[in-house]
Amino acid sequence: MTAGHIAGFYHALFCLRDADGYPTGTARELANGETTHAHKLIAPVEATALTFEREIATFRGGQQILGRRQLGISEIGAFEITLSAFDEAFHALITGSAVDTSIASANSVTTPNALSADPPQGMLLLTLGFQTTAGANKYITYAYPNVQISEAAAGGASQAGGENPLPTRYTVTVSGAERTFFGLPYSATDLRAESDLFVRYVTAKPISVTTFKATAGATGFILGWRPVSGEHAGARNVWTKNGVSAHSEVTGVNTATGAVTINAAADGDVFVSVFETEFESI
Repeated sequence: MTAGHIAGFYHALFCLRDADGYPTGTARELANGETTHAHKLIAPVEATALTFEREIATFRGGQQILGRRQLGISEIGAFEITLSAFDEAFHALITGSAVDTSIASANSVTTPNALSADPPQGMLLLTLGFQTTAGANKYITYAYPNVQISEAAAGGASQAGGENPLPTRYTVTVSGAERTFFGLPYSATDLRAESDLFVRYVTAKPISVTTFKATAGATGFILGWRPVSGEHAGARNVWTKNGVSAHSEVTGVNTATGAVTINAAADGDVFVSVFETEFESI
């Protein structure tokens, strides 16, 4: 069990999710043999808190309150995330649009796709600072496995200076999911939940996510960043295959190249890797 205090906003990641609830990085659909990674957002500034409204029944009679009972959540509030920069790649992922360089090859064009009634579903990971009551500095990641994100405001202009005079703000709409961002269903964990809105994950270092969809006989793939540990027994890095814990399927992790070796896979096997990293390029 871990207890501690939370401060600081260090990293934010986004990845798309498929119909089975697996993270698919920057790919809307994974082809066999494809590896994809969560997209790292540029310089997150802040995120407002996710709020809930709960239906409450009050029992009253004889001029006194006899009792009260919670009846579950009646509303899930959206929250906002603010970035210091405009990130074209992130924008395209959350809107289902694309960055166009065909109009002018030396320049780029994006669209808010604001008239789309159903933005893509994805996963959002927010990594904050965490210090244990024993004084050890760690990280805590709020991992939302089912979100839709849209621009909260666009087109503002100002001649003001100071800190982040024109940041970009996004509205995050959260839905429940039966599968965690690890690739594991909630029912396959010890969390005692069948579905939920997010998990908190306390780690020694920040984390990232890589997903690999295998071809028959595949024996390896490459992570998106250098992992800080080559551990693959389920202590610091998490490995799943087809929604089941798969640490025994991983035979090696190279911390310099990010290469992961696995037992020969079957065609279409889905490997999800959640690993600690300092975000050093490979």
